[in-house]
Amino acid sequence: MFKRQRYLNKIQSNRTRRALLQSLEINEGTTVPVAGSIGYPTGTMFNLTSAVLGQAPLWINQGTEASSLFVPYGPVFGYGITVAGGPVTSVGGDTTEIISLEGKIMDSDVAFVGHEVSDDNDQIVAAISGEGNITITGSADPSTAHGYVYAALRNKCVPDFDIFAAGTHTTTGGAAAEAITVTGVLATDIAFACYSATDDTDVISDVVCSANTVTVTCSADPSTTHGLHYVVLRPRGTFKPSHYVAYAGVHTTVGGAAAEAITVTGAAVGDIPIVIYNTTNDTDSILKSVVTANTLTVTCSADPSTAHKLAYMLLRAY
Repeated sequence: MFKRQRYLNKIQSNRTRRALLQSLEINEGTTVPVAGSIGYPTGTMFNLTSAVLGQAPLWINQGTEASSLFVPYGPVFGYGITVAGGPVTSVGGDTTEIISLEGKIMDSDVAFVGHEVSDDNDQIVAAISGEGNITITGSADPSTAHGYVYAALRNKCVPDFDIFAAGTHTTTGGAAAEAITVTGVLATDIAFACYSATDDTDVISDVVCSANTVTVTCSADPSTTHGLHYVVLRPRGTFKPSHYVAYAGVHTTVGGAAAEAITVTGAAVGDIPIVIYNTTNDTDSILKSVVTANTLTVTCSADPSTAHKLAYMLLRAY
């Protein structure tokens, strides 16, 4: 009797839920409707029932009934990009630079910083989030000739930014500046990059967005023996993201070798890693980052011992 009643209650609950969704014009399924889909009035909500990790479970049609454009709405499961911006011009005077973000960042956020403007091959050797700021340490005094872009990841937030594009590019070489064609990229977008492969100790000097292009300038011609991971960020709400943040964190190195293996349970081949130093006591550089099953391996220019911390995000395609 009790089993029968529970079964009837479940049926009624499902009916009630479906009626509520219909009254609110909420559709649901395991795949967000593709851009250009027909039959969804503007403002229609879509519940992504399979949402996991850093995906958004709720989406809204910002297009028309004749040509939909569903974009994420509300919080994400896992890490989202709570804030991003730049370029912020350095003030120079010493190797420490502070980006003020009062009320926008917490010390538990995972900070990412890169050069959008640079006149040399100086490196960012640390970027630490605090209450209201990101503190950057450079390998040398940046003077006023450098400009920083930044982003911060927060667990279970309502993101201000989403990922417009991400990928891995094999260099063609010929010059220190490597132009990567990424259709739809705007000059106002924010990009970060790190090496996916290398056969030397070259470093990345800056990363710049322009129309349909992400240009990564290296310290020397990368020839065809290097690879680059990149991600492009844009304010949320006008596009369907290409990727989401599947995993993120800050890892304290164990050392013993230049290659640091970080266990990230669930990581998969094909995930795109973006890695920077969170903390360091020297001017070591990150040579490459590679994802295999459940593991992110970051190779540094020297054994990082236990004095370094690595900030990472692993991106997965929607």
